[in-house]
Amino acid sequence: MPKFSIYIKSNKFYWSPEIITYSILFFCCGVMLFKQEILNLKPNFIDEIFIWFTVGTFMFGVILKLYNLNKTEPLHGKLDGYLSFEKKSITVASEIYPIEKIRKIKISNDDYVGRLAHISSGNLGPALSNGTNNFVIIYFESGTSKRYNFELINSDDFQKVRETLIDYHLIGKIDYWELANVLGEKGTSEIRALTDEINTRRDIPKF
Repeated sequence: MPKFSIYIKSNKFYWSPEIITYSILFFCCGVMLFKQEILNLKPNFIDEIFIWFTVGTFMFGVILKLYNLNKTEPLHGKLDGYLSFEKKSITVASEIYPIEKIRKIKISNDDYVGRLAHISSGNLGPALSNGTNNFVIIYFESGTSKRYNFELINSDDFQKVRETLIDYHLIGKIDYWELANVLGEKGTSEIRALTDEINTRRDIPKF
């Protein structure tokens, strides 16, 4: 049975390339403005040093952005245990949730390792995703719910649990369009094929 690593995000503070670079820039600009606007001091060689230091930091930021275009972002957390979708249950680490106790499941699986995710002009860190920005929310018949983040290695890894998810849909645990989105079925022909597959599996025992 295919498994997906569970991701637990750390609560620690991390100095990112953006925080370091922008902190230096704001500090330099702040010092120069304070000297000129508050203290009313005339420009001197110290200001020139700050200006060159600011320009150097800016250029360093540009170089850093180019350098990180093919780098993968760090985890800033840990992978602990596995998530698996099985015929009669959903297993999360050491917890086993019987399918009959689950009312609905919601899955977000748009992220995967190596996805070009961080390309905004202000981002200076690694541009490639580590694949952990995915989650599953399990809504229980009791009215409670639990959310778990997980890692996706390849964009189409959920095809490995395709039949299981279709069976979940047939017993009302996942909505049709939620299922189509999770499986990446977006075109008209793909939606039609999914519908046909669902109809084919209706007569197959689910438990």
